[in-house]
Amino acid sequence: MDIINLNEMMLKALHKIKGIVNVHPLSEGDRKIILDIEQDAENKSLMGLGKVVNTGVRKVLNCDAVYVALTDMNFDQGCSPSLIVKKGEEIVGEEIRDKDRIAQLSDQKDVWFLHKNFVIYKTRMTFPQDIMQKICYFETPHIPVDWCLLEDQTANHTIISSNPVMPSDVYLKKQYFNGLDEQGLGTILIGVISDSSRIAVKKPYEPDC
Repeated sequence: MDIINLNEMMLKALHKIKGIVNVHPLSEGDRKIILDIEQDAENKSLMGLGKVVNTGVRKVLNCDAVYVALTDMNFDQGCSPSLIVKKGEEIVGEEIRDKDRIAQLSDQKDVWFLHKNFVIYKTRMTFPQDIMQKICYFETPHIPVDWCLLEDQTANHTIISSNPVMPSDVYLKKQYFNGLDEQGLGTILIGVISDSSRIAVKKPYEPDC
């Protein structure tokens, strides 16, 4: 499928999603700019607690087509976490979006809540020492998109999304949404892979809900 038809199909589908206020294709030039902004953010710490690697944005920016969407408080990206803590390849902390799972974990002694919906698995890491010593790190993974369906069901497409860091969010709002920055508005990046054999995308987390 050519990029013109793909853009037409994606924009039509994304505009139907509850919570998406507006959406535009991301320009090729802005892919590089966003990557640079994200790299700069990675060189800084998260609240002084260690490195944050935005693998999700990198995967999305490497997709065949990329879109930037402006979202409001009604947008629901699903149950996959937008932030995790990893020790090697093992997830040792994660954002939890499922209320039932939060309730279940709150009764477990080996779980510590860093935030109301972010858990640290105490048996898997020593917190915060492992973060400060760079044994563990924060990661913002890509998020599998199951809330956007394309009309052309015969096309072989994989759709993923990612959450940009705040400086990227500010830049995207300025470039694509007239600098609109009202409370509750945010941006997400959405990538489409038309040839799944070219870019391997593995789900970083299988949500329970």
